[in-house]
Amino acid sequence: MKPKARKTWLLLHVITSVGWLGVTVGMLVLALAAFDAPQLYQAMELLGDLVVLPLALGALVTGVVLSLGTKWGLVKHKWVLVKFVLTVVAVVATTFSLRSGLHEAADGAVGTAGGDVLAAACVSLVLYTVNTALSVFKPWGRTRWG
Repeated sequence: MKPKARKTWLLLHVITSVGWLGVTVGMLVLALAAFDAPQLYQAMELLGDLVVLPLALGALVTGVVLSLGTKWGLVKHKWVLVKFVLTVVAVVATTFSLRSGLHEAADGAVGTAGGDVLAAACVSLVLYTVNTALSVFKPWGRTRWG
């Protein structure tokens, strides 16, 4: 990948990844506040559908493009492979678990959905923080395919 293309993809990856992390912090705050103000689940539902999911998919796609287009590769280095797996898990969980919980809570069926949404925001925050740390520290070395 040429330097200008790499930097463009890297910029897009950083924007989507940092955006995803930032919105997750906001969702965590809203999930805590929603226990006393259930109408906040409607705002969270909008964020989940219109902001979180596009950012998640953007982070996944730009990460794969970067890994395949640079020396790091998708399976050459352990930290890249772990980031990829964690991101896929997070995208799948966001798509099928978090959003359905948000839809339930926004429709008024708060019950256990409120706790599920809070737990999902906490788990997501941990995943994205780990991915960020992996990007900065690049631990472990090469895989057997690297």
